[in-house]
Amino acid sequence: MAAAHPRTLLGAAWAMLQPAADAQGQHLQAHAACLLGDYQRAQRLWEALAQDGDGEALAQLLQLAQQAK
Repeated sequence: MAAAHPRTLLGAAWAMLQPAADAQGQHLQAHAACLLGDYQRAQRLWEALAQDGDGEALAQLLQLAQQAK
């Protein structure tokens, strides 16, 4: 069963403590990091995924950059 997207601070904290063994886990941790305000960690996670050709990670990086403006 796939882990649920973190929708609360407690869910985000829980997601950050889980091992990210695959791309989906890394995406969940990046979303959780954003929810917790750790944008640098989210950026690092999405950059690693984007380097592997992950289009969703690239889109998330673009959205993160637009929010920083």
